[in-house]
Amino acid sequence: MNLRSVHALVILFSAALAVLFGVWCLGLYRREDGVASLLAAGVAFAVSFGLVVYDRWFLRKTRTL
Repeated sequence: MNLRSVHALVILFSAALAVLFGVWCLGLYRREDGVASLLAAGVAFAVSFGLVVYDRWFLRKTRTL
């Protein structure tokens, strides 16, 4: 496994972890009804989306290496 593949895999796992954190924050929001946990969930989902976009860009950019 080369460095390109490892980098793409780490970014993908990071995106999955951000989604899991967002789901956890939503569960916390349902139990405690705090605005901060809802905001954290939104940020986590946005970060996850950004990581997926970055991963696709990185894979396209390094395709010819």
